[in-house]
Amino acid sequence: MGHDRMTGALREFDLAVVGAGIVGAMTGHLALEREPGLRLLTVDQLDQLDQLDQGSPNATGLSAGLDVPTGRDERQRELAARSTALYRRLRAGRPGLPVRPLDTFWLLARDNVGRLRETMAGPVLEEADPDALSGVFPGLRPSGDQALLRSGGSWRADVAGLTRALLDEQRGRSGCAVREDEEVTSLRPYGDGFLLAGEGGRALAWCRTAVVATGPWALHGPFGERMRAAGLRIKKVAAFHLDLRPAGDAPALIFEDDDAFLLPQPESGRWLFSFTSQEWDGSPVLGPPALSDGDHREAVRVLRRYVPWLAGALSGGRAFYDGYTPDRLPLVEPVPDHPGVVVAVGGNGSGFRLAPAIAERALALLSPGYLEPQSLGSGRS
Repeated sequence: MGHDRMTGALREFDLAVVGAGIVGAMTGHLALEREPGLRLLTVDQLDQLDQLDQGSPNATGLSAGLDVPTGRDERQRELAARSTALYRRLRAGRPGLPVRPLDTFWLLARDNVGRLRETMAGPVLEEADPDALSGVFPGLRPSGDQALLRSGGSWRADVAGLTRALLDEQRGRSGCAVREDEEVTSLRPYGDGFLLAGEGGRALAWCRTAVVATGPWALHGPFGERMRAAGLRIKKVAAFHLDLRPAGDAPALIFEDDDAFLLPQPESGRWLFSFTSQEWDGSPVLGPPALSDGDHREAVRVLRRYVPWLAGALSGGRAFYDGYTPDRLPLVEPVPDHPGVVVAVGGNGSGFRLAPAIAERALALLSPGYLEPQSLGSGRS
């Protein structure tokens, strides 16, 4: 290993993934898919088995789980299309995973249809008959200056369940480990790899390479100041529940002009209404954010504009934090003074949607042969 035996009591790993959310879990999955004999450590300060189900400030546990392959520019569209392809491959190999295809409708100003078409990363938009939604959203009819469109190619997932399944896969492999309730505060160069250190500098393990995928905790973990200098900020993501039971094949409805959507969650017997919150610079260290009166007013405003009768069905909800970058692209890059370490953060509220492509890009930066050269972008992912 190229260093002295001060680490004799520590386990040694080929790859350590710091962060056990969907990006971290997907990173481990793809790494083991490529190298089944890899010694992999995934470590997280939260106990995912408990926290994914208990309303933690965890972006994975509270994610809406909607994958609609779109992107605001060519780089984001490439990531979205690649992630959709990887999710399709994952589901084909393991059909029992909680990832399901989803029909999607779009309601927007007719003047904005051309711009929406430009964002699509594969799916084709077609004009939809408003009667197609009459049984789902009675009374919903676009006005003369609005368009109702339909697309396929979307997925919805129980992100917590998917993440647990991927972590369990890692737990069951020889030479691999998943450690939870174990905070990593730094990665210190040591020999030809790194020591993962916890609070007070306590050494936790040795690894040859590492991916730091700490999600909304990014500013408080290893290389937090570097990520802050890159412009990463923490924003609240909010959604309300609607106390109405959707059919198993109910579609998603996206209000494109308002950056909001209705997502069926038949397994939970409810709909989820996601909308845009503009509360910035909170911290998961202080606990999860709360839904505010302003959040409620914004949710009611959007629903009353399109489907007024749904505004009275709002019932509870969820809020969590995520990392946002200035250009809304994931921050996936090597740490210059730590060769063999890559940060993979900045889900921008789309961590589930882009997780496979983020993970794939991080692994490619650690091992240039991981992907074919023509499939890699240059610079920032």
